[in-house]
Amino acid sequence: MPEFPGGMPALMEFIRKNLRHDKAEKNERVIIQIVVDKKGNATNPVVLRSTNPALDEEALRIVSLMPKWKPSRQAGNNRNVKFVFPVAFKPSVQNTN
Repeated sequence: MPEFPGGMPALMEFIRKNLRHDKAEKNERVIIQIVVDKKGNATNPVVLRSTNPALDEEALRIVSLMPKWKPSRQAGNNRNVKFVFPVAFKPSVQNTN
């Protein structure tokens, strides 16, 4: 399996730090699929589960910011592998009404 530098906790932290939550009206998740290529680049992002076009666009923007991943290896060779992860959105200001 490919690995984000620092593992899944680092991936979730990267998303949290770079995400613009102002587009979310409530807690929502967008599911993204990428291909981590043989060189470790996150390519071919696809929204597998959409909640809102603006959130989809923001989730895809996050993918474009990602550093290189550790590519997957099989039989000593790097391989292209699909990887799926959630991007969680929370509103910037919680409505208390």
